[in-house]
Amino acid sequence: FRARVNALIVDGAHCIDEWGEKFRPLCRQLHRLRSFTGQEVPFVACTATCAISTFNIIWDSLGFGHRPFWGLDAGSDRASLFF
Repeated sequence: FRARVNALIVDGAHCIDEWGEKFRPLCRQLHRLRSFTGQEVPFVACTATCAISTFNIIWDSLGFGHRPFWGLDAGSDRASLFF
């Protein structure tokens, strides 16, 4: 199994926070997959909408702990976006 898994990728990772508590509680336990994948399989979380509180939930839910982290915060100040 481990030899066939290249990565675990969560697209729309902000949904872990939005849906994880009531609709999909297992989303907040994705870190448990590490026991099947091992430490060498990268976990990736992608989202375009993430507050710091949501980031922290994603971080804990995927069990990132003290692993290396690469992040890109492009901000949301865009001329084409307005409320």
